[in-house]
Amino acid sequence: MTIFALVVDDDEIKLNKVVSELIALGLNRGEIYTAADAAAARKILYERSFDLLLLDLNLPERFGSVKGPTAEVGLGLLRQIVEDEEIPAPTNIVGITSDSSSLTHYRAEFDVLTTQILFIDPINIEWKSSLKFLVGRIKNKNQEAFDIDIFFITALREPEQAEILKLPISWEAEESLGNGILIRRGTFLTGNVVRKVVTAHSNQMGLVASAYLTSLVIQRFRPKLLFMTGICGGIGDKTKLGDIIFAEKSWDWQSGKWGVGGKFEIAPDPKDADGELLAFGHGIKDLIRTYHSEFPGSRPKEIPKIVHGPMVSGSAVVADKALHERFITQHRKSVGVDMECYGVYFSSSMATGPKPKVLCLKAVSDLANRQKSDDFQEYCSYITARAAFDIAGKFFDQERS
Repeated sequence: MTIFALVVDDDEIKLNKVVSELIALGLNRGEIYTAADAAAARKILYERSFDLLLLDLNLPERFGSVKGPTAEVGLGLLRQIVEDEEIPAPTNIVGITSDSSSLTHYRAEFDVLTTQILFIDPINIEWKSSLKFLVGRIKNKNQEAFDIDIFFITALREPEQAEILKLPISWEAEESLGNGILIRRGTFLTGNVVRKVVTAHSNQMGLVASAYLTSLVIQRFRPKLLFMTGICGGIGDKTKLGDIIFAEKSWDWQSGKWGVGGKFEIAPDPKDADGELLAFGHGIKDLIRTYHSEFPGSRPKEIPKIVHGPMVSGSAVVADKALHERFITQHRKSVGVDMECYGVYFSSSMATGPKPKVLCLKAVSDLANRQKSDDFQEYCSYITARAAFDIAGKFFDQERS
């Protein structure tokens, strides 16, 4: 389970000692951030949310400054976080010190602003037991909590994920999960809260790959919101090129039985999108014109619209209008077809622990035999990425209110 910790201390020996102890308690080194002064700590706290802040009582405003470390600087930083709420607050804030004099003089003030204070003593190792208990408590609390705010899944690296990476998010370097899946972590600030984001694309198209990736994502990252964006095919006469389809439900159109004489008897198991995210989708209707006008590349002549309805999924690309008509017989309101949505919905519905709110929204890049344009794939990827990001923003705005 991911626990992000920030250790702020200008004493390198003490800092390394605390970091080593956190690693011994099961935290990954990449999840432990460090700072040697208050200014550096502020910068990091603005960039990422943390489960645990370990803050030295005596800090310099800037490392190497003439004035040196003082308790006033540490208290000032704490007040900005806890009282003034100028800086995003970590879930748990703990004071650390090896200076018994500072502990005596400032304990009362620090006690008001922190969970507890650990006295880092090379002889008395009681602080290690206290830290172990604290980390264990955070792990237990996080068992039913979400680790990240948003996960964006796409079927394609280009152009679908490429447009996710253009969102106003501070992205980190790409990293591998060791199984062919590459991810990018990122953060953005909204309402004075740092939101954690991860994105990944499937290593191949289709239901199996999307179901596997979704299961892996939910297990490893425990996202609160899960979006799939990108391109799809339109069904019937309800959609035109560029329209954004919000998949209210999805199923595998190939699931069923072929009977005598080539008759196919469908046996669908539809899974639903999250109703709250669908509702927020109605709220971005007026933003579509902005998405359309700001896109720099090839785009449809008409401003697209938002279409809510079922999106069927299958393991093959479908360009046959006759098959599209079959989809409508399976559900008369079917508006879109892709190769991944059902896999995402199925795995989300089967998740144990906290289930993410899930929504697949894709824009129409082809209309079976009627019309097709690969020129609009980048456009479709762009507007669905923007739409998902704005829906997430509306969700978090309501969550804070």
